[in-house]
Amino acid sequence: MQRESIEWCQFYWFDTAAVHLPRILLIGDSIVAGHRQALAERLKGRATVAAFSTSKIVGDPALPRELALALADAPIDLIVFNNGLHGLDCDDAFYREGLRGFVDLLRQSTRARLVWRNSTPITVQGAPADLDARDAIAVRRNAIAADIMAQAGIPAVDLYAAMLGHPEFSAGDGFHYNAAGVAAQADLLERQIAPFLAGLASTVRVNGFETDYPGRVTDWRGFRRHDFTLEGLACVLVEPNVPADPERRWFWRARFFGAFPFVDFALLKRGWHVAHVAVDELYGSPESNRRFDVLHAFLVSLGFNRKCALAGFSRGGLDSFNWAVKNPGKVSSLYLDNAVCDFKSWPGGKGRGPGDSASWHRCLAAWGFTEAQALAFEGNPVDNLKPLAD
Repeated sequence: MQRESIEWCQFYWFDTAAVHLPRILLIGDSIVAGHRQALAERLKGRATVAAFSTSKIVGDPALPRELALALADAPIDLIVFNNGLHGLDCDDAFYREGLRGFVDLLRQSTRARLVWRNSTPITVQGAPADLDARDAIAVRRNAIAADIMAQAGIPAVDLYAAMLGHPEFSAGDGFHYNAAGVAAQADLLERQIAPFLAGLASTVRVNGFETDYPGRVTDWRGFRRHDFTLEGLACVLVEPNVPADPERRWFWRARFFGAFPFVDFALLKRGWHVAHVAVDELYGSPESNRRFDVLHAFLVSLGFNRKCALAGFSRGGLDSFNWAVKNPGKVSSLYLDNAVCDFKSWPGGKGRGPGDSASWHRCLAAWGFTEAQALAFEGNPVDNLKPLAD
């Protein structure tokens, strides 16, 4: 084996905070680097995508070291992998042995399901309707890979056939693809991955709620963290690492879970739980209240205290205040940090502050208001402090 004059590798992770979603790792070369973002966008909300791209051919002793880094961040549920367009000077026997070894390494290193994606055509530079002589190597390697995957019981995605005969997809350099080609690749991969994601859906009825609780369990700063779905909502529940509080008390992070978690840690160390449901960009709207209702009812059904300590950070103050006003009997205390108490001030910018135009439009959309309706609204936290004080 002789290395290329320039060797490289890239690692890329999308939506790293969405740890409740299945994780997909793409392994390949610059073809993966080309379509990773398009695929991540198509799978957003259903899975998170990571990409490991390298110029190393299977059989290169550096490849396992790079793979170890790609697998180190978090458990992977699905790996879509390819190798074949680099190391073109290596013969078929070297490639066959290296690919078999790489499949064994993947199975030893992870419990993820494996899907093979074959190599794309090599065309003549500047004449993408014509196949380059080196395309014969890609074809042979695809055949070798098909044999290995069939023996290993690994399904395959045929990207070669999808790109063959489509010069309009080519970037013109013989290997890479333009926006239309990238979109076609991402569409095909999304269709192939969708059934796998559907197979992961294992929600059940728990106390009348549709949920996959306890969900994905990970370590969070030394505490046991559950990321789960509840009636289709993304939720988090963190357990204490000491005996649980006998009253099953819990601290509710309305927004910005994990930011400045000093109080979270202090309460966890005293046996409290910490909970969160996603209310991003809802600004205390009725939909935000509905999501709070769902999580509260579910946790109470599991035996948690009926009263929570509710935290509102920044714009999360809108969510916390508005739900607390409607549910004072379900809140033991409000912990507020730089809380927004009037959306007309922020993000509206109708007071002394500058506001934020993009957030203001999202706020109006969340409430279903015109700007005139929002400015006339009298249901902001500043308008409803007395019920909480009483």
